[in-house]
Amino acid sequence: MADEWRVGELADVSGLTVRTLHHYDDIGLLTPDRTTAGHRVYRREQVERLYRISVLRRFGTSLEDIATALDDPTWTLDGALRTHLATLEDQVLRMERLLHRLTVVPADGPADEDVCRRLLAVLEDTIVAATEPLRRIAVLVYADLEAAHRHLVDVFGLEPGPLHRDDTGTVVHAEVRTADGMVMLHRVAPEWGLASPATLGGATGMLVVTVQDVDAHHDAVVARGGTVTFPPADQPYGVREYGALGPEGEPWSFWAPLR
Repeated sequence: MADEWRVGELADVSGLTVRTLHHYDDIGLLTPDRTTAGHRVYRREQVERLYRISVLRRFGTSLEDIATALDDPTWTLDGALRTHLATLEDQVLRMERLLHRLTVVPADGPADEDVCRRLLAVLEDTIVAATEPLRRIAVLVYADLEAAHRHLVDVFGLEPGPLHRDDTGTVVHAEVRTADGMVMLHRVAPEWGLASPATLGGATGMLVVTVQDVDAHHDAVVARGGTVTFPPADQPYGVREYGALGPEGEPWSFWAPLR
């Protein structure tokens, strides 16, 4: 490893531009040493600082906040990430509300003037009230949580979450995830009136999952051995959709809004 880097060399290895490094120097965020000829030169201390800057930038932290953080002896990465997480949660909730309200504007509905008035009202009202429900979490009941978890991950392509086991090694709680949230897999619990589709011989509800490309997802599920109940088709309610059977034969639906 080199003991020092010129600005162009550091730009190459860091993936940043020379202009960005110059800007960091200009605002006092990352100050290099200087050669006798006045050229910028970066040593290990500055490279380590640049790494911390880059990590915080990836989390969306402003340059001003990064400067304060790195020069504050009481600052910790854990605290910064927790603060940033809270900020992101608020932004996500506002965007989800905006997205939901925009989807209720019909494409062939009211005149442009009415639509514009509604959109402006939406933009003005994105504050989430303290008593407002924030996010839903689906809970699905299965007789065999480990097998259900495997099916949802291996066949449907959901992201795997943790499997929690009791002292005997039996899975008693599991999770899978989509990009916007979590699906909890719950054990059969007669004391709570929770029965599995395998026990009931049917389902009292179903989960609908939005995907990027309905046809591509359908083909992947078929290739992984999934059972499709109806093929991808454009629906009159504005989506392209197909159906499949879940781990215990219950119905699932995968769709995407029609463009």
